Formats: sequence, structure tokens, C-alpha cells
Amino acid sequence: MSDLSLPAVPPPAPADHRARDRILATLFAIAIAWPAIAMLWSGTRTLTRFENRPLAPWPAPALAREFPPAFDRAFSDRFGGRDVYVRFYHGTLLSLFGVSSLDTVMPGRDGWYYWLGEDGRSLAQHYRGAFPFRQRWIDSTVEELGRRKEWLAARGIAYVVMVVPEKFTIYPEHLPAWVVRSPLPTPHDRVNAAMRKDGRVTFIDLREQLRAAKARERVYYQTDSHWNLNGAIVGYEALMREVQRALPEKLPSVAPVKRPEYTPGVDFYSGDLLQMLAMPSRVREDDVAPLGKVFADVANRCARRIDKGEFPGFEYYACDRPGLPRAVVLRDSMAIALVPLLSENFSRVVYVSTRKFDRAMLDVIEREKPDIVIEELVERTLHAPGAYPMERRP
Repeated sequence: MSDLSLPAVPPPAPADHRARDRILATLFAIAIAWPAIAMLWSGTRTLTRFENRPLAPWPAPALAREFPPAFDRAFSDRFGGRDVYVRFYHGTLLSLFGVSSLDTVMPGRDGWYYWLGEDGRSLAQHYRGAFPFRQRWIDSTVEELGRRKEWLAARGIAYVVMVVPEKFTIYPEHLPAWVVRSPLPTPHDRVNAAMRKDGRVTFIDLREQLRAAKARERVYYQTDSHWNLNGAIVGYEALMREVQRALPEKLPSVAPVKRPEYTPGVDFYSGDLLQMLAMPSRVREDDVAPLGKVFADVANRCARRIDKGEFPGFEYYACDRPGLPRAVVLRDSMAIALVPLLSENFSRVVYVSTRKFDRAMLDVIEREKPDIVIEELVERTLHAPGAYPMERRP
């Protein structure tokens, strides 16, 4: 007969596990304290790491409805370990679902990424035609550029305007398949036609030159919102042809461009769009036209920066070759790659990060007495001159 007795009941577990409890309590305390401790390292920052924007300021204590959300924004920007969470969030959405967590950055095909403008509407407005570009914006821009030309001409100063196309204008083939170009003329088409009809201002449209150049070499970064050195050289050559026409006696020749050598397997680049997506170290592209080598080659350039950054928004360069003209350049970030190229052609050039011909800008021009003013603007800001009309002198 088999034994039907039940097995012995094991003794009860001890009421406490001192080693386990201490470990868990320690880990819990660290997890709770870690964000506050990590804030000691992030507290001195002035910009967020990935978005590259100013930290939200701490609000003054007040019994007001505005205080809690303002405090939340400031605390969130400085939260310990924020960078880790941001990187995880961006990376998860991109790797698992192929989508961007930002309204301003869009992944394309074949490893390409696109910047959608500060308001996230650039592609929709300037390519897809989903947002209107008002005729009054075009009219006001044409009128404003003509007004600037006349003001400068009255002072014996030449004027040239150059528009740098958006990446999606030159490389639409890498956009997502669902993105379809509008059959109607783009804002760039319309502004260009209006400027040609008006005829007062030298207005440089680089689209055809860049499309021709891209058949030979890549002219925009895959992971950045800007053109690369190859693209900047196309713009530089087109711009300097017009500068020579405007200043035939003062600029008989144009400084040649020294192209740096690309070393396969060595020269890589991870652009600003990946920085915004918190993935600068995970994705990179071949830097086929290494701009960094141009900036590093200071010994072989005449132009030297002569300010020390004491004037935010202004950069001053000088070249001591005799007989060179002077210039003032209104620019945005697309002109970063142009700076070492343009500066070789002027005895003194001031780069101003602005869209405005305001009182400060007019003061700079009258003080510098340039031979020419160059205005560079990116395609998505074609409406900007009309939005910021030139201030009248009293």
C-alpha cells in the first residue's frame, strides 16, 4: 500500500532579509536622489543639449497662475538625467516606428533627414503647397528689396541678394514616398519671377546650378539642415560672378577655392538634425567635402577674424591684400560655409546675423562704408524682407 501522507511543510520564510532589504533601500534612495544630484552637473548650462535652445528661466516666486507652468518648464529643462531620457525617447520612436519625435525634423529615405523649419511648416508651404504663401508677401518683399537697393545706391554701394534653396528643393528624391510636390509654382518660383519682372535688384537663384552640381557630387549633408562645402562652392562662384559685375574695377579677380581632400574611412560627419534627435553618435555620414579642414587651414588664408566675439551677431574679418573692396553681409546659418571663401575677397567684411535693415543695421553700413552689401537668405525666409521693412531715418 502506497504512502498517502503529505510532504512536510517547509519552515516559514524569515520575516526579514537584512542584506536584500538594505540593497533595495539603497537602490531606491539612489533612484530618488539621482535626479537632484544630477542637476548639480546640469545647473550651469545655458542651452539644452540636443534642442540647442536656451533653458527656460526660473520664474520669480509668486502666487499666480503663471508660476506653476513656468516652474515646470524650468525644472524640466534641468531635470537630472534629462539627456538620457530624451535620447531614449527619440531613439525608440525612430528605430521602432521610423518616425521623428520632433515637428521640425523628418526622416527621409536612404539615410536622409530633412529640416522642416522653425515652425515645422517649411516643407508643407514651400514644396507641397499645403499652406498659402500670400501674394502680398511677395509684393512686399519685392518692394522692400528694391527700397534697400535704392538706399544703398544713393550712397554708392552695390547690392546683391542670393537665396539658398532648402534641401528638399534640391534632393526631393529622398523624401518619404507620401510627400508629393504641388503642381503649382512654389513660393521661390513666384518670388524669383516677381524679382525678374521688377528688375531693380540682382537676385541670384541657385536651384539650377545646384541640381547640375549634384549630378557630379553631393552638395547637401544627409544628416544636416545645411548644404555642404560642395554646395557652398556653387553658391560662392555664382555670387562672386555678380559681385565682380557690380565691382568690375575694384575686384578684377576672385579668390580660388582650395578644396580639402576627402579621406574615405576617416572623414565622417553627424549633422545638426541628428543632434536634435539626440543621436549624434549613433548615425553618421561620409564627409565628402570636409568643411572642418577649411576652417582649420588658417595659415593658408589671408582673411583673419579680428573681433573676439564681443559683438553678438557680428563677425569681422580682414585681409591685408592691397586694393580689395569692403563688404557687409547679411546672413543666416547657410552662410557659415561661405565665410572662409568670401572673406578672401575683401579687405574688410562684416557678417551680420539679421534679416532687418533696422537702425542698428543702417548704422553699421554707414560706419563701415562698404563697396557692396550682400544679403544671403534661405528659401523658407523669402518673406522676411517684406516682414521687416527698412527703418526710415529721421
